[in-house]
Amino acid sequence: MPQPGKKSTGGRELSRDELRKERIAIVLMILICLPILFVYFSFLGNAFMDRQGNFTFSNFRFLYQSIRLAQYDVPPIGEAFRNSVIFTIVVTIVEVMISALAGYAISRIDFRGKRLITFSLFALRLFPGVLLLIGMLYVLMYLKIVNTLFGVIMAAIALRLPGSTFIIRNFFNAIPDDIENSALVDGCNRFTAFFQVIIHMVKPGLASISLFAFMSAWSNYLLFNTLIFTSKTPVLATYVRTLSRNDQMIADYGIFSAMAIIYMLPVLVFFFFSQKQLMQGNMSGGKGI
Repeated sequence: MPQPGKKSTGGRELSRDELRKERIAIVLMILICLPILFVYFSFLGNAFMDRQGNFTFSNFRFLYQSIRLAQYDVPPIGEAFRNSVIFTIVVTIVEVMISALAGYAISRIDFRGKRLITFSLFALRLFPGVLLLIGMLYVLMYLKIVNTLFGVIMAAIALRLPGSTFIIRNFFNAIPDDIENSALVDGCNRFTAFFQVIIHMVKPGLASISLFAFMSAWSNYLLFNTLIFTSKTPVLATYVRTLSRNDQMIADYGIFSAMAIIYMLPVLVFFFFSQKQLMQGNMSGGKGI
């Protein structure tokens, strides 16, 4: 039994000095978290309180009706939310499919230029995508798909593919060659071995790149406000911009806070269902770098 003043953890008893340091660390963490908690509680208070301090759901009225802000009307969020969902789902699915196939090919198949492609993926992963926006804008203008949802989808996939491919490649590298060779001996070709055997062994990696792709696509603000100029194709990013038109010097923080809650709910739900695979992916995703 642990002696008085000592605490057992991991099969080892902590001394009085270690217990004191542990308590000091806990107190410091609580003090550090207090400002963050204050921000979150203030944020929730703005969303569910009116200007008189009464509890209300009126800040969420943009979900079902137009809202009047001084001299202009803001339409309901329905169309913008639908376009954002379509954009996020398409980008996530296409990015995961292409990066999984490309990562498998780079990991398992020998071909000319393999080392150059691998180094290029690593370099592009480190390269800030914001520097490519001007060049990407000219490319979309040349293809005549600028200011469209399809153009933003293509741009988002292109910016995310190098990083996702490099990450999933490391998971394929961690799979022993004997497993794939056994599948090939049993009658599978590379295509069937990939979809019937190998793909099930990299589920943590797929969960990781899926979550990162989903979060990046859903919360993408800069890309939409750079490549979409008008409200012809509304998404949540441009909807937020509409709520804060600088020419009117208007900012309803209650509506902003309510909008932020709606904005973050899909990410929280997606993370809740994929957190187990994500944690496994974080522990093994660095292999082979």
